[in-house]
Amino acid sequence: MTCLRALFAVVCLWLLAAAAPLWAEPLQVSVAAPYLDVHSGPGRGYPVFHVVERDEVITLLKSRADWIKIRTYRGITGWIGREDLALTLGPDGQPPLFLDPRHEDYLVNRVELGFAMGDFGGADSLQANLGYRFTRHLSAELRLAHNTGQFSDSEIIAAALVHQPFPEWRVSPFFALAAGQIKTYPSATLVETEDRQDNLAQASLGAYVHLSGRFFLRVEYVNHYLFTSRDSNEEVNEWKLGFNAFF
Repeated sequence: MTCLRALFAVVCLWLLAAAAPLWAEPLQVSVAAPYLDVHSGPGRGYPVFHVVERDEVITLLKSRADWIKIRTYRGITGWIGREDLALTLGPDGQPPLFLDPRHEDYLVNRVELGFAMGDFGGADSLQANLGYRFTRHLSAELRLAHNTGQFSDSEIIAAALVHQPFPEWRVSPFFALAAGQIKTYPSATLVETEDRQDNLAQASLGAYVHLSGRFFLRVEYVNHYLFTSRDSNEEVNEWKLGFNAFF
């Protein structure tokens, strides 16, 4: 089994498990303190407009920096400080753990834009990707690349499915499958050559490394399988490193 087929098998197994909903179910907690102040916005500068009392159940909706948006059982929504979570109890009788605010802001953004440089089978590669996250773990991605080599240049356009099993991790692995086309422009002058256009498949392994806010370092290994019109197909391995942002 070729490296490409092995990667395809592994990624297919992960993608089959990617039918999870976009966000986990909101967490409900009960107030353990005499009361908690509820602000109208995520900051001390927003006024306190409501108070939740001991034993009242509230629902944690999302976080923004050091603030948590809540909903009371009466349907009132507002914000409490992250430190106030220590004064609440989850279903297990313990104060709840909420996502690190450094990651939460990026998790609620669905559009991803990135640029990378790499090595495409010995050629210099410059590429861009535009993605859309339609579940918490699964996103679609458009990939564009220009590769410059000693004997030929090439351009790639591909569409990919990307699965990120642990998006909340600071170093978060991902797997991807893609299909597209590659157009090759030979630069050899000793013999007459023609531009070529071939279909290709890609299998990727990589990781996002959280830098700050919505910005990430992205490292990726890609195995390209080219379906050529010649006697045999081709495989090209690629390493790339770049920066991505979520909006």
